[in-house]
Parts: sequence; structure tokens; C-alpha cells
Amino acid sequence: MRFETNTRVGCPLLHIVVMALLLSPILWPGISFAGDILFIPRTSLTISQYNFTQSKRPGALAPTGINNNEFPEVKFNVTFKMLGIGGSFLKKGYYFDAFYQKSLKEEDSFTLEDPALPLPDGRFTENFKGDREDYSFTFGKKILDKRAGIYIGYKDGKSQASGDQGQDLIFQENGFFIGGNYGWLITETGSLSINLAYAKLDGDLTETSSNPGFASPAVLATPLDTNASSDARGLSYGISWSSRVSKNFSYTIGLDRKKYTFKNVIDSNPNTIPSDEFEEEFKSVTFSGYYLF
Repeated sequence: MRFETNTRVGCPLLHIVVMALLLSPILWPGISFAGDILFIPRTSLTISQYNFTQSKRPGALAPTGINNNEFPEVKFNVTFKMLGIGGSFLKKGYYFDAFYQKSLKEEDSFTLEDPALPLPDGRFTENFKGDREDYSFTFGKKILDKRAGIYIGYKDGKSQASGDQGQDLIFQENGFFIGGNYGWLITETGSLSINLAYAKLDGDLTETSSNPGFASPAVLATPLDTNASSDARGLSYGISWSSRVSKNFSYTIGLDRKKYTFKNVIDSNPNTIPSDEFEEEFKSVTFSGYYLF
């Protein structure tokens, strides 16, 4: 099984441009991109406990009798180490932020056990290597004397993994989010903030196999390969500490959690038996460094 995510709703750049045009009268009323625009670049390191779960597929292993003809629940559970780069344009309390991050490759395994398996110990194990990448674009406005903020944006995330037994899996989600944050000045240079966001996402799962045991029509009554679409609504929330080190440098340390459950799963092949749902969960700690010109 191999993780990945591919955009199912057309070109992400087109969505970003359209969103920018729609939001421009709201977030940038009468403001020109000339003059006193402040640009703040940043880099980040994120350690994220990532869980992807694909629910059971009853009948998908028919007529083999293996595991009562049910393809079991699949979990991809790893700790991603992600490097990110981004920046914010600010003017008169309004801002536009762009961000991209990508992980190193991590490993996990999947095991199916049943005496009916035509293997010496009745066990099938596949070891996977996979990675993750994300990007987002956010428009926002500071409110309440800049102690709080509201924002709207677009995000795209992709997870992919390849197995040593010939399976590849790709899962991708993309869509829009809206949220807000509030901060308290704790010291002269440091502040504590909380953040909450709601997202509506589309998800795509592409799963292919070159293993004859899972790919041959002589073995399985229905194809095990998947090309499924789904949708989700979910929340993310977190807390962060920000402080200035010097006139030009500042940093933020943040903890956050995101959880999205993708339902309404429909496969492009009507003969395929897909999972009822997919679920993604992130528990992350992020350290970001900023440079102030």
C-alpha cells in the first residue's frame, strides 16, 4: 500500500487565485500592495505523530475465505520529522501567509494473519516506507487591538507509502479552512496564544498492488485496487508561545492537534469494495524561527 494524496478538484493554484479575488474586498479593503508592507520569512521544524486509518473492507477477499473474506483495518502510524519554509506579508493589520513543509521518509508495517493464507506461518507482512508534504495559503486580519485574529485559507496535504510486497498507497486531502486565535502578553517580549480552526476537505485514496495474491482476478472476485474519493469536516486546535530573541529574530513553539474523518467513500470502479471511511490524525510540536527586517 502506498500513501499519497492527489488533488481531485482541479488545479490548486486556480482555487487560490479565485479565493484571493473573492476575499480581496473583505480582507484588503482599499489597501494597495505598495508602501509599508512588512514581509516576515520563517523556517520551521515539526515533529508530528501521524495516524492514517483505513477501515475494514468486508467481502474484499472473497472467495478466498481468508480472514472471513474481510480485508482488515489498515493503519499507518509513524512520527514524521518535517522541515518547513514560509512567510507572511503584513499591512495595517491584514496579512497573507504562504507555507510549505515536507517530511523525511518513515517506516511502518502491515500484517495479515490467517491459517488459510498460503504461506508457511499463515502470515502476510508488508513493510512500508512513506513521507508527507503539506502546503497552505492563509488570508487574515488582526482584531481586538491585535490581540486576536480571524482567517480563512486553503490547504493541501499528501501522504504516500510503498510496500516491499508490491503495494502502493496514496492519500491526499485538500480544501478550505476558517479559524481564529487569541493571545495574551505574558512578558515584555513573550505571548501565549490559542488557535482553533474548522476545515472542509475532499480526500482521494489511490491504492494499487503488483502482488499476484492481491492483484490476480483468478484469486479475488473483485479488484483490491482502490481509486476512491471522500469528504470530511474536522477541527484543529493548539496553543503556542512566541517571544523575541533580538531586534531581528523571534521564535514560536506550538502544540496542536488535527483530526479529520473522511466518509461518503465512492470508488471509481463500481466492482471495488472500498472502506467505509478513512481517518487522519496529527499530534504535533513545531518550532518556528522568524526574521524581522
